[in-house]
Parts: sequence; C-alpha cells; structure tokens
Amino acid sequence: MKPQRVYEEMNRAFGPETRYVTTIGLSQIAGAQMLHVYRPRHWINCGQAGPLGWTIPAALGVATADPQTPVVALSGDYDFQFMLEELAVGAQHNIPYVHVLVNNAYLGLIRQAQRNLDINFQVNLEFENINSPELGVYGVDHVKVAEGLGCKAIRVTEPDQLLPAFEEAKKLAAEYRVPVVVEAILERVTNISMGVQIDGVNEWEELATEPGHAPTAVRPLV
Repeated sequence: MKPQRVYEEMNRAFGPETRYVTTIGLSQIAGAQMLHVYRPRHWINCGQAGPLGWTIPAALGVATADPQTPVVALSGDYDFQFMLEELAVGAQHNIPYVHVLVNNAYLGLIRQAQRNLDINFQVNLEFENINSPELGVYGVDHVKVAEGLGCKAIRVTEPDQLLPAFEEAKKLAAEYRVPVVVEAILERVTNISMGVQIDGVNEWEELATEPGHAPTAVRPLV
C-alpha cells in the first residue's frame, strides 16, 4: 500500500488530543506533511538530530510523562529495529501506546537521496524469512518480535484493514496496558516530497489543486 493511505487513516483513527512521536526518515517527513496535529507539544521528534531508534524510548517517556493523553509513535522499519528491545520496558512497566510501523524493507531516505547521484547502493533490507514465508521479502517478522517482548501487534497488508487495526490497537493498549504495534506493509519503493528549502521541494507526484485531491486537508486549497 502507499504511505499516504496510512497517514490518511491515522487522521481518521486518532483524535486531536493525540501526541505523535517520531524520529527521522521518510516516515517522519511524510508524517509531518500529512498528519493533523492540533496542539502545542503534540508533535514530538528528535529535531533532525538523526538518532535512529529514538522513537520507542521517546514514546515511552512521553506516555509516562502524560499518561492521560493518547500517544501514537511512528517509525520506519529501520528506526524501529534499532531499539525494538525497549518495547519490553513498556511491557514491564505497563506503559500503553500505539506504535505505527511502516515497513517497506528499505532504507528509504538514503535511497531517495542516492537517486540524485544516480546510485542505489546497499539500501535494501529485504530477505525471505524462512520462519515467516507469508512475509515474502519483507524480512523481519515484527509481529513475532513484539509479541516475544510482551507486547501486542497487528500486521496490515491492505488499506481497508488500517482503520479497524488502529481501532483494535487502541482497545488492546487500554486492556493490556502495553505498547501495541500496528505494522503496515508498504509498497517497496516510495518517494516523499522534500527539499532543503521551502521553495526548492522535489515533488514526485502531481500537486493537489482541488479538494478531491486532498480529502483529509484541514485547510482549503488555494
């Protein structure tokens, strides 16, 4: 599925009180563009410092600091794998939150940067997992890993499964008081609009020019 669909359904599933936590990568860049954030200190990230793996411990900290506010973390698969063992801390100390894991088995931000140099080198994370053949080439079975660390996890492969999965994740987090991972299997190669200057953004698809192109927009297109 396309990453845009994931963020559209996140906007539907998680309300304006939600605190989002994310680190770096295409997932963070896309999330910053597409997720609806309504309040101060409800978009928590690392400030572009580049610490892969930051998302899980940061989400645990945010959920601990304000346990009354829903916390939703967002990671690509590489960021998630850096410190996924910290999910056990959430299980140990009963820290519930929802972690949306967008998995394309790619170092997407590095791959996209390499395109400007006409190279595509050492960015694949894909492999066929002999213990989870249903994953195809998507490698690590994050559902099994999360469950092995004492958490709950759901895998989503089709767009129409996203909203029910997010709703189920919220219920599981409330019932079991542990982190709940929702893994969304994305298309293998993704390009996200970005640039070093606001007037120099590289676009990969046609821009939205009418309301039907951006149905979840909170501001009218001009």
